[in-house]
Amino acid sequence: MLDPNAIRAGLPPSPTVPATIYCYDQVGSTMDLARTAIATLPPSALPVLIVAEEQTAGRGRLGRRWVAPPGSALLFSLGLQPPAAATSTPTALIWLAAVALLETIEAETPLTAGLKWPNDVLVNTSAGWAKTAGILLEGGWDEGQLVWAIIGCGINISAAPDPQTTLYPATALTLAGAPDVDRLRFLQALLRRYDFWLQRLYAGDSDSLWSTWRSRLLTLGQNVTINTGHGVIHGEAIDVDRQGTLIVRAPHGNIHRIESGDVGLMG
Repeated sequence: MLDPNAIRAGLPPSPTVPATIYCYDQVGSTMDLARTAIATLPPSALPVLIVAEEQTAGRGRLGRRWVAPPGSALLFSLGLQPPAAATSTPTALIWLAAVALLETIEAETPLTAGLKWPNDVLVNTSAGWAKTAGILLEGGWDEGQLVWAIIGCGINISAAPDPQTTLYPATALTLAGAPDVDRLRFLQALLRRYDFWLQRLYAGDSDSLWSTWRSRLLTLGQNVTINTGHGVIHGEAIDVDRQGTLIVRAPHGNIHRIESGDVGLMG
Protein backbone atom coordinates (compact mmCIF):
# COMPACT_ATOMS: atom_id res chain seq x y z
CA MET A 1 0.00 0.00 0.00
CA LEU A 2 1.24 3.48 -0.84
CA ASP A 3 2.16 5.61 2.16
CA PRO A 4 2.00 9.42 2.59
CA ASN A 5 5.51 9.64 4.06
CA ALA A 6 6.98 7.54 1.25
CA ILE A 7 5.22 9.65 -1.38
CA ARG A 8 6.42 12.90 0.15
CA ALA A 9 10.00 11.63 0.37
CA GLY A 10 10.27 11.84 -3.42
CA LEU A 11 8.92 15.37 -3.75
CA PRO A 12 10.64 18.77 -3.56
CA PRO A 13 11.05 20.27 -0.05
CA SER A 14 8.22 22.79 -0.49
CA PRO A 15 5.98 21.67 -3.36
CA THR A 16 2.86 23.52 -4.41
CA VAL A 17 1.15 20.16 -4.65
CA PRO A 18 0.25 18.39 -2.50
CA ALA A 19 0.14 20.05 0.92
CA THR A 20 -1.72 17.11 2.48
CA ILE A 21 -1.71 13.41 1.53
CA TYR A 22 -4.12 10.66 2.59
CA CYS A 23 -3.73 7.02 1.50
CA TYR A 24 -6.40 4.35 1.82
CA ASP A 25 -6.62 0.62 1.19
CA GLN A 26 -10.22 0.76 -0.08
CA VAL A 27 -12.65 3.63 -0.59
CA GLY A 28 -15.90 4.23 -2.41
CA SER A 29 -14.52 7.12 -4.48
CA THR A 30 -11.45 9.30 -4.01
CA MET A 31 -13.46 12.14 -5.57
CA ASP A 32 -16.00 11.98 -2.73
CA LEU A 33 -13.27 12.00 -0.08
CA ALA A 34 -11.54 14.92 -1.76
CA ARG A 35 -14.79 16.90 -1.77
CA THR A 36 -15.17 16.33 1.98
CA ALA A 37 -11.52 17.28 2.57
CA ILE A 38 -11.90 20.56 0.68
CA ALA A 39 -14.94 21.43 2.81
CA THR A 40 -13.24 20.66 6.13
CA LEU A 41 -9.52 21.42 5.76
CA PRO A 42 -8.09 24.92 6.17
CA PRO A 43 -6.80 26.59 2.98
CA SER A 44 -3.21 26.02 4.14
CA ALA A 45 -3.80 22.25 3.93
CA LEU A 46 -4.68 22.42 0.23
CA PRO A 47 -4.03 20.99 -2.30
CA VAL A 48 -5.02 17.64 -0.77
CA LEU A 49 -4.17 14.33 -2.42
CA ILE A 50 -6.38 11.29 -1.84
CA VAL A 51 -4.87 7.96 -2.98
CA ALA A 52 -6.58 4.56 -2.88
CA GLU A 53 -5.51 1.01 -3.67
CA GLU A 54 -9.08 0.16 -4.66
CA GLN A 55 -12.30 2.03 -5.37
CA THR A 56 -15.68 0.35 -5.03
CA ALA A 57 -17.59 3.25 -6.59
CA GLY A 58 -14.99 4.83 -8.85
CA ARG A 59 -16.35 6.76 -11.78
CA GLY A 60 -15.22 8.29 -15.01
CA ARG A 61 -16.81 10.73 -17.41
CA LEU A 62 -20.58 10.67 -17.97
CA GLY A 63 -21.08 8.63 -14.79
CA ARG A 64 -19.32 5.52 -16.09
CA ARG A 65 -17.75 3.16 -13.57
CA TRP A 66 -13.96 2.91 -13.28
CA VAL A 67 -12.97 -0.57 -12.12
CA ALA A 68 -9.44 -1.81 -11.40
CA PRO A 69 -8.17 -4.76 -9.34
CA PRO A 70 -6.60 -3.72 -6.00
CA GLY A 71 -3.04 -2.44 -6.43
CA SER A 72 -3.12 -2.63 -10.23
CA ALA A 73 -3.64 1.09 -10.87
CA LEU A 74 -2.93 4.53 -9.55
CA LEU A 75 -6.24 5.92 -8.34
CA PHE A 76 -6.23 9.40 -6.87
CA SER A 77 -7.96 12.75 -6.61
CA LEU A 78 -6.38 16.14 -6.02
CA GLY A 79 -8.53 18.78 -4.36
CA LEU A 80 -7.43 22.40 -4.63
CA GLN A 81 -8.34 26.04 -4.82
CA PRO A 82 -7.76 26.78 -8.51
CA PRO A 83 -5.30 29.37 -9.73
CA ALA A 84 -6.82 32.49 -11.26
CA ALA A 85 -6.00 31.24 -14.76
CA ALA A 86 -8.37 28.31 -14.19
CA THR A 87 -11.27 30.09 -12.51
CA SER A 88 -12.76 31.19 -15.82
CA THR A 89 -11.19 28.37 -17.89
CA PRO A 90 -11.57 25.22 -15.74
CA THR A 91 -10.44 23.01 -18.63
CA ALA A 92 -6.92 24.31 -17.91
CA LEU A 93 -6.87 21.81 -15.05
CA ILE A 94 -7.71 19.01 -17.48
CA TRP A 95 -4.85 20.18 -19.69
CA LEU A 96 -2.54 20.20 -16.67
CA ALA A 97 -3.42 16.66 -15.60
CA ALA A 98 -3.21 15.29 -19.14
CA VAL A 99 0.09 16.94 -20.06
CA ALA A 100 1.69 16.03 -16.73
CA LEU A 101 0.71 12.39 -17.16
CA LEU A 102 1.86 12.23 -20.78
CA GLU A 103 5.22 13.70 -19.79
CA THR A 104 5.58 11.25 -16.91
CA ILE A 105 4.78 8.22 -19.05
CA GLU A 106 7.40 9.22 -21.60
CA ALA A 107 9.99 10.02 -18.90
CA GLU A 108 9.44 6.90 -16.78
CA THR A 109 8.72 4.28 -19.46
CA PRO A 110 9.81 3.52 -23.04
CA LEU A 111 6.27 4.16 -24.28
CA THR A 112 5.03 6.93 -26.56
CA ALA A 113 1.94 8.69 -25.26
CA GLY A 114 -0.67 10.95 -26.78
CA LEU A 115 -3.94 12.67 -25.89
CA LYS A 116 -7.43 11.98 -27.17
CA TRP A 117 -9.74 14.95 -26.79
CA PRO A 118 -11.02 15.84 -24.29
CA ASN A 119 -9.32 13.97 -21.45
CA ASP A 120 -7.98 10.50 -22.30
CA VAL A 121 -4.30 9.54 -22.20
CA LEU A 122 -3.29 6.90 -24.74
CA VAL A 123 -0.12 4.91 -25.37
CA ASN A 124 1.05 3.47 -28.65
CA THR A 125 0.95 -0.34 -28.64
CA SER A 126 1.70 -2.97 -31.26
CA ALA A 127 -2.03 -2.97 -32.03
CA GLY A 128 -2.32 0.83 -32.21
CA TRP A 129 -3.26 3.54 -29.76
CA ALA A 130 -5.05 2.43 -26.60
CA LYS A 131 -6.31 4.25 -23.51
CA THR A 132 -4.32 3.79 -20.33
CA ALA A 133 -5.72 6.61 -18.21
CA GLY A 134 -8.72 8.87 -17.79
CA ILE A 135 -9.13 12.22 -16.09
CA LEU A 136 -12.20 13.68 -14.41
CA LEU A 137 -12.78 17.24 -13.24
CA GLU A 138 -15.36 18.39 -10.71
CA GLY A 139 -15.74 21.82 -9.21
CA GLY A 140 -17.76 24.33 -7.26
CA TRP A 141 -18.86 27.68 -8.66
CA ASP A 142 -19.63 31.10 -7.25
CA GLU A 143 -20.95 33.85 -9.54
CA GLY A 144 -19.59 32.10 -12.61
CA GLN A 145 -16.12 31.54 -11.20
CA LEU A 146 -14.56 28.21 -10.22
CA VAL A 147 -13.77 28.37 -6.48
CA TRP A 148 -12.72 24.78 -5.80
CA ALA A 149 -11.80 21.88 -8.04
CA ILE A 150 -11.01 18.19 -7.88
CA ILE A 151 -8.86 16.47 -10.50
CA GLY A 152 -9.53 12.74 -10.49
CA CYS A 153 -7.24 10.33 -12.29
CA GLY A 154 -7.17 6.59 -12.89
CA ILE A 155 -4.06 5.09 -14.50
CA ASN A 156 -3.93 1.45 -15.53
CA ILE A 157 -0.50 0.24 -14.42
CA SER A 158 -0.64 -3.57 -14.61
CA ALA A 159 -4.22 -4.49 -15.57
CA ALA A 160 -6.68 -3.30 -18.20
CA PRO A 161 -10.47 -3.61 -18.29
CA ASP A 162 -12.20 -6.36 -20.23
CA PRO A 163 -12.36 -5.21 -23.89
CA GLN A 164 -16.06 -6.09 -23.95
CA THR A 165 -16.73 -3.43 -21.32
CA THR A 166 -15.00 -0.49 -23.06
CA LEU A 167 -16.04 1.65 -26.01
CA TYR A 168 -12.47 2.01 -27.28
CA PRO A 169 -9.24 -0.04 -26.97
CA ALA A 170 -7.72 0.05 -23.49
CA THR A 171 -4.44 -1.16 -22.03
CA ALA A 172 -2.09 -0.80 -19.07
CA LEU A 173 1.48 0.48 -18.96
CA THR A 174 3.01 -2.94 -18.31
CA LEU A 175 0.82 -4.63 -20.92
CA ALA A 176 1.83 -2.01 -23.49
CA GLY A 177 5.53 -2.74 -23.04
CA ALA A 178 6.72 -0.95 -19.89
CA PRO A 179 7.79 -3.76 -17.52
CA ASP A 180 8.34 -3.24 -13.83
CA VAL A 181 6.58 0.11 -13.41
CA ASP A 182 7.07 1.14 -9.78
CA ARG A 183 3.82 2.82 -8.71
CA LEU A 184 5.47 4.92 -5.98
CA ARG A 185 8.22 6.23 -8.26
CA PHE A 186 5.70 6.88 -11.02
CA LEU A 187 3.33 8.80 -8.72
CA GLN A 188 6.19 10.90 -7.35
CA ALA A 189 7.33 11.78 -10.88
CA LEU A 190 3.76 12.64 -11.84
CA LEU A 191 3.26 14.90 -8.83
CA ARG A 192 6.45 16.76 -9.70
CA ARG A 193 4.99 17.49 -13.15
CA TYR A 194 1.70 18.55 -11.53
CA ASP A 195 3.72 20.89 -9.34
CA PHE A 196 5.59 22.34 -12.34
CA TRP A 197 2.47 23.11 -14.35
CA LEU A 198 0.44 24.30 -11.38
CA GLN A 199 3.15 26.81 -10.53
CA ARG A 200 2.99 28.04 -14.14
CA LEU A 201 -0.76 28.53 -13.80
CA TYR A 202 -0.40 30.34 -10.47
CA ALA A 203 2.08 32.63 -12.24
CA GLY A 204 -0.63 33.42 -14.81
CA ASP A 205 0.91 31.46 -17.68
CA SER A 206 -1.76 29.30 -19.26
CA ASP A 207 -0.52 29.82 -22.83
CA SER A 208 2.37 27.36 -22.63
CA LEU A 209 0.15 24.71 -21.04
CA TRP A 210 -2.55 25.14 -23.68
CA SER A 211 -0.08 25.02 -26.57
CA THR A 212 1.60 21.91 -25.13
CA TRP A 213 -1.76 20.18 -24.66
CA ARG A 214 -2.88 21.16 -28.16
CA SER A 215 0.36 19.94 -29.76
CA ARG A 216 -0.11 16.44 -28.30
CA LEU A 217 -3.73 15.92 -29.32
CA LEU A 218 -3.96 12.85 -31.54
CA THR A 219 -7.51 13.87 -32.47
CA LEU A 220 -6.56 16.90 -34.57
CA GLY A 221 -6.42 16.30 -38.31
CA GLN A 222 -8.40 13.07 -37.97
CA ASN A 223 -11.83 12.14 -39.29
CA VAL A 224 -13.91 11.58 -36.19
CA THR A 225 -17.35 10.61 -35.03
CA ILE A 226 -18.53 12.30 -31.86
CA ASN A 227 -21.42 11.35 -29.63
CA THR A 228 -22.38 14.57 -27.87
CA GLY A 229 -25.20 13.05 -25.85
CA HIS A 230 -27.63 14.98 -28.05
CA GLY A 231 -26.65 13.41 -31.34
CA VAL A 232 -23.75 12.15 -33.44
CA ILE A 233 -21.47 14.43 -35.47
CA HIS A 234 -19.10 13.27 -38.20
CA GLY A 235 -16.30 15.30 -39.67
CA GLU A 236 -12.66 16.36 -39.48
CA ALA A 237 -11.28 17.62 -36.17
CA ILE A 238 -9.51 20.75 -37.37
CA ASP A 239 -8.58 22.60 -34.17
CA VAL A 240 -9.29 23.44 -30.52
CA ASP A 241 -9.82 26.94 -29.15
CA ARG A 242 -8.44 28.51 -25.98
CA GLN A 243 -11.37 27.17 -23.98
CA GLY A 244 -10.60 23.62 -25.09
CA THR A 245 -13.61 23.41 -27.43
CA LEU A 246 -13.11 20.98 -30.32
CA ILE A 247 -13.77 22.47 -33.76
CA VAL A 248 -15.05 19.97 -36.31
CA ARG A 249 -15.71 20.54 -40.01
CA ALA A 250 -18.54 18.37 -41.33
CA PRO A 251 -18.37 16.86 -44.86
CA HIS A 252 -20.53 19.65 -46.31
CA GLY A 253 -18.42 22.37 -44.71
CA ASN A 254 -20.50 23.17 -41.64
CA ILE A 255 -18.41 23.99 -38.56
CA HIS A 256 -19.34 22.45 -35.21
CA ARG A 257 -17.92 23.60 -31.88
CA ILE A 258 -18.07 20.78 -29.38
CA GLU A 259 -17.51 21.28 -25.66
CA SER A 260 -17.84 17.64 -24.59
CA GLY A 261 -18.46 14.24 -26.11
CA ASP A 262 -17.12 10.78 -26.85
CA VAL A 263 -14.70 10.80 -29.79
CA GLY A 264 -13.85 7.86 -32.02
CA LEU A 265 -11.92 7.66 -35.25
CA MET A 266 -14.01 6.97 -38.34
CA GLY A 267 -13.23 3.75 -40.13
